[in-house]
Amino acid sequence: MDTFRHAETDTSPERPQATPWETYRASVLPQWQSLLDSSPSERQMQEFLELHPCFLPGATDNIGPGGHHGPSFSAVIRQPPLKGLGPTRVPDFMWVRLDTGAIRPICIEIESPRKSWFNKGSRTPTAELTQAVDQLTEWKVWFSSPENQLIFAKTYAPDYTYRPVEPQFVLVYGRDSEFRATTSSHDNPAYMRQKRDHMPRSREYYFTYDQLTAEREAGNYATVTCEVDKWRLDSLPPTFTTGSTMMDLAEIIADPSAVLSRTELMSEERRAYIVDRWKYWRQVALSKHEYFIAVGRE
Repeated sequence: MDTFRHAETDTSPERPQATPWETYRASVLPQWQSLLDSSPSERQMQEFLELHPCFLPGATDNIGPGGHHGPSFSAVIRQPPLKGLGPTRVPDFMWVRLDTGAIRPICIEIESPRKSWFNKGSRTPTAELTQAVDQLTEWKVWFSSPENQLIFAKTYAPDYTYRPVEPQFVLVYGRDSEFRATTSSHDNPAYMRQKRDHMPRSREYYFTYDQLTAEREAGNYATVTCEVDKWRLDSLPPTFTTGSTMMDLAEIIADPSAVLSRTELMSEERRAYIVDRWKYWRQVALSKHEYFIAVGRE
């Protein structure tokens, strides 16, 4: 018996369309700048980035070797527990990028934009920066265990457990104003910027919040949380489009309706359309049959 079936994409121009990237970007960039200018807390930054993961480093191939297949579940994972040998570690965010050679987790630590990198006058890192960098070291130690790598792969990339795990580590901290001549409290801000740029160690990447921007390539990515016995969907962008690329997300999330009801810049017709197509692609993902995927998006 032929077990192959055809999965049909919806290419009808009459279907409710996703919000254009330019519309979303024009809305979210002023919100981002306004938030930064309000001297926000780390909690406020966490909440914003959960809603708009396209700002997070690693959403595209800008961290490490990259991943041609995109992130696991087409989503960033919010506060993912790294459980295994030793204490459980919990990054603020994590992408799990995939390519033909490896599983590449990108663990992200965010700190408050209010925090300074260096002590005034002494040119030494602040205690807060030292503590943040130590967090990355703790993650490196965790990933150095082969047992932990296997547990990680089974949890976050179950279809690719045969591939090596090659993590990258990101710190988002402070503002660029600390390193500008007109706003810095340092005697030689250009030198301090140079020192900052030389601080990252192997597989580490440091950013100020001013270096982050909305990436078009990440306009289709969700935010999810790995709970004790299930996954939870936290956000979907208004630019989200359905199709075969969302099957791994639809496989772990049964119904996006509650999240869609909170998504701004999305019409009711578009919300209903996504729910309908979600059911279809979830059925394909969970089916025991092999599918030919027709060319097209939704």
